[in-house]
Amino acid sequence: MSRPFPMMSTEDSPHDPLLAEALVDFDRAVQGLIAADPRVHGRFSRAYVTAIFRACLAPAAPGPGAPRGRPDPQIAQALKQWIQGQLLQYPGEGSDPRLTAARRAAHGFWLQSLADPVDADGRPRANRLLDGLLALTHPQP
Repeated sequence: MSRPFPMMSTEDSPHDPLLAEALVDFDRAVQGLIAADPRVHGRFSRAYVTAIFRACLAPAAPGPGAPRGRPDPQIAQALKQWIQGQLLQYPGEGSDPRLTAARRAAHGFWLQSLADPVDADGRPRANRLLDGLLALTHPQP
């Protein structure tokens, strides 16, 4: 999967076919992670956080498909609607404060990576952050 960029503005946004394809690819990545996760509690949130981090930490692809731009409110709204639809399929995840915190922190990581992509020096810190966010998606003992 390419770096996530459904949050990016381009000249054709939000009707840019690259953006639509990126959102479909992101959805497929999330659905694949959900299907592979045997633990029910936090399944969507875990998949969402993992997919964001995997995409943000993937090497940037040069060329015309490379993400660039700024956060776009219309695209952010489309992503919000996608998330809300997903949360309807996973009752309880939308109201669990730990799961919400993990998803929102991953969103912040995503937005920050748009401005300052994670380099080799930042990868260990990013991996520790991912581990911490995933810990929030497991039931409290």
